[in-house]
Amino acid sequence: MKKFRLPLFYKIYFVVLLFLVAFLCLFSVWFNGVISAYNERIPETISRRFFEDMFVNKNVPEIVKMSGITPCEFETDTDMENFILDYLSEELSYANISSNSDDETKRYIVKKGDYKIASFALKIDENGEYFPCELKLHISGQISKTYKLLDTSELKINGVVVSPDYITEIVPHKNSAYLPDNVPAPRWATYTVSGLTKEPCATVTDRNRNSPQLIETDGIYTEEIIYDTQDPEITQLLLNAARQYAMCMQHDATKASVLVYYERGTDLYKSIQSVLNIFALDHSGYGFEDEQTTEFMRYDKNTVSLRISFTHILKMYGKKDYRDITDITFFARNIDGEYKIFAQINN
Repeated sequence: MKKFRLPLFYKIYFVVLLFLVAFLCLFSVWFNGVISAYNERIPETISRRFFEDMFVNKNVPEIVKMSGITPCEFETDTDMENFILDYLSEELSYANISSNSDDETKRYIVKKGDYKIASFALKIDENGEYFPCELKLHISGQISKTYKLLDTSELKINGVVVSPDYITEIVPHKNSAYLPDNVPAPRWATYTVSGLTKEPCATVTDRNRNSPQLIETDGIYTEEIIYDTQDPEITQLLLNAARQYAMCMQHDATKASVLVYYERGTDLYKSIQSVLNIFALDHSGYGFEDEQTTEFMRYDKNTVSLRISFTHILKMYGKKDYRDITDITFFARNIDGEYKIFAQINN
């Protein structure tokens, strides 16, 4: 049997064909590598990868590090990271906002719905390659709190003392207007603390080392003052004065019996001397009910105030008893070893 021999032409043809196939395969691999390398270097690819690595994958520690954002002094890094993580919980998108595609800096924004929450940029390095160069957060929803307490009290948030740098307003306490200039007058200090990421734990320590409550009204947390411990002798003296004053106003006591409790030469002393009592009611007797002594405040070693309230009952002739609600704060100071009233206000 005659052995088949492939003609030389076909041998050359198939060799060339195999060579071309091999060449095309190698060229395809090389070309795909070039395209892939090119794609890896273009800003569209780098920005997409940066967006996915940082925001889609919620790489919060790196976001915090690159953005330079720091928690306020009353919170921890973990508090800030948890806040940002929660902020990235919804679906995000990003877009190029560069006005000129030839710029060496490419800028992008990250959005949550219609709201911009971050921005980042790419720059070209000395090798002509783009790299992420900046990241800024534009997050909202952080908490601001306002506290109002006496300036002799100390405010702490999450265990950290709030310094006077956070005071936004100081106003006198209502009692300040009735105190002499040389007596330390209480003032209300308003603190405003912003940048909190969660509800804080706020505590107050007053001048007597008590822990008053903070009462919220219209978004302001106000110290509920814990007043000083009453001095029994001073309390009884001022209670006697309050009763005697009420009796005098209804012609049941003389002015002289009232004025012994008041400081001579004061405007209050003179006004009691000159009062005409024209509104006194005709009655057959009197009494006192619901007596309360509260808000005892010592301003210095010689000056105090005390709030006294009671119901002054007048026994009327053939009619129902007349009940007069009395609520007065008395201010007294030590003069030669005896406390005298120098001012008073109706509450």
